[in-house]
Amino acid sequence: MTASVAARYLARMREHGIRRLFGNAGTDFPPLIEAMAAGETGIEPVLVPHENVAIGMAYGAALATGAPQLVMVHVGLGTANALCGLFNAARQHVPIVLTAGRTPVLEHGRLGARNNYINWAQEMYDQAGMLRELVKWEYELRDPAQVEAVVDRALALSQSSPQGPVYLVLPREVLAAPAQQVRDAGQGRQAPARPGLPAGDDLATAARWLSEARRPLIVTADAGRTPEGFQALTRLAEQRQVPVVQYRPRYLSLPCSSPAHAGYDAGPLLPDADLVLVVDADVPWVPDHAAPPSSARIVHMGIDPLCADYPMRGFRSDLTLQGDTTAILSQLHARCEGDPRSGPWMREAHERWRAMRDKPVGKSLDNRAVSRCISQVLGDDGVLFNEYTFALEELSLDVPGRYFCHSPAGGLGWAMGAAMGFRLERPDAVPFAAVGDGTYMFGNPTPAHFVSAARGLPFVTVVFNNRRWAAVHRATLSMYRDGAAARRPEPLLATLEPSPDYEKLVEASGGLGLRVEHPEELPSAIERAAHAVRHEKRQAVVNVLVDIAYERTS
Repeated sequence: MTASVAARYLARMREHGIRRLFGNAGTDFPPLIEAMAAGETGIEPVLVPHENVAIGMAYGAALATGAPQLVMVHVGLGTANALCGLFNAARQHVPIVLTAGRTPVLEHGRLGARNNYINWAQEMYDQAGMLRELVKWEYELRDPAQVEAVVDRALALSQSSPQGPVYLVLPREVLAAPAQQVRDAGQGRQAPARPGLPAGDDLATAARWLSEARRPLIVTADAGRTPEGFQALTRLAEQRQVPVVQYRPRYLSLPCSSPAHAGYDAGPLLPDADLVLVVDADVPWVPDHAAPPSSARIVHMGIDPLCADYPMRGFRSDLTLQGDTTAILSQLHARCEGDPRSGPWMREAHERWRAMRDKPVGKSLDNRAVSRCISQVLGDDGVLFNEYTFALEELSLDVPGRYFCHSPAGGLGWAMGAAMGFRLERPDAVPFAAVGDGTYMFGNPTPAHFVSAARGLPFVTVVFNNRRWAAVHRATLSMYRDGAAARRPEPLLATLEPSPDYEKLVEASGGLGLRVEHPEELPSAIERAAHAVRHEKRQAVVNVLVDIAYERTS
């Protein structure tokens, strides 16, 4: 019997190393379901009953493996639900192959043609139009003879530097059709384009500037994307005595105990810097709050140093180095000459950071107290997924790959799915998702907890529950500090009260739900949740009613 296009499609994905399909199924899935049920594709289906969670899981699996992941959603409706997660993946260069069915083209007469009344209303003129700006490539499989070439191109482009998501539309009639033998005409698998090195003269200039600098500063968000990047940045910073600020970091880029660690805000150091190395950071500072002096030299470097997909980004760059971040950092270190001149400057920056970090934490339920308790129970197997809420000064990690934060796009609802996707690839890890109460709702907790129970992927969720959209309220106060909105007892469009009993949602899926209303209850609750995941293989949610007053003044 001739294999279907769906079977050939999945088999080709498996040849590229794809092992799972994260999917929320619809009426466009039958040819794929039939192919997987026959057991010949080698692809494991993972049912995820919400697209935002599915993208989050694929994102987390990509963080754990560095390899592209496959997601399938239902026509334009599923694509629309996936957009928030896709936005995150696009801005963070995560290789995801997002696929979606297409309403059958034919109204009758062929296997896979329209046979349900919804098939007419669901058709769109341009299904990919809603996400074209967010993907590196989009296409529709049009003929059975294309299947291998389409898969090859989708995966090659998703992995080419800078990596990112691609989108492939799969009409049901084409998937159901018999596969065709394709003649070899010099076509086939494509190797991804790997990042290289900038011009030697530019590297030499950057190294000379660094050798001459007395007050250099590194600002990064993503240099620790790989262990090699983490090590290269740490080596350069410590041996050349350059303080490092990790501004809004999505990865840990050097040890928390490093003498080069200068905190998470470049503002206090920027006015005195004579050289700023911006390493894989889309926003190194906020111009209205701080900026380097006009006399300082500015170098942007990394896989996408000018953020080419951002419509507007005007940070000055006197020298731009595009290429593999690890290789650039290593080359800079190798090319620097003479002893560094910046030792006193680095020690001053580090001591300033330590003085701020070591301020005592009172007996309260503010973000910092909750973060400290999480940090204390992470242990050697804990992996933290921070979605806006964790106080970074409480981090005490010295190795890469154990801290991840939401993408700069800020599409909420990422952490819980990412925690599960990571654990799917790293079963010995104990993921912690640190989320706000609004973020918890955006994370689609009912589908997330369902998948955790169904797939045996327990993780800890800590809800920093301030009963507010705190970011919305802070943004309003930043513009109208003494305005009418500031004088209201409850913030307009930012009050999430009455607060649901979030800890009860996980109980519906057999998990452990805990509620914390008083500071003395906090340590034992976090420890109990970690114990449930580590030793009982049971997911847990800790609903912490953090201080509202702290959020209003932070």
